[in-house]
Amino acid sequence: MIIYTPVPPEVLWSKIEKEEAQIIEGKVQGIPVELKIWPGNNVAVVERILSTDPAHFLNSSCQPGSKIIR
Repeated sequence: MIIYTPVPPEVLWSKIEKEEAQIIEGKVQGIPVELKIWPGNNVAVVERILSTDPAHFLNSSCQPGSKIIR
């Protein structure tokens, strides 16, 4: 995506840079996963599956991008 604007990039992307997400390890239905948690939000997003069991990658509840309500 290309944005043509006279506004400096620091001003455009300042809000995105300030919101740092926390990455933690957790379990979803007993499957070890890496979770991304945004500050002030009760929802965690699965970043990746840490398990080596191939059957865990077929479980739709812990796929990357799945939202987990804490």
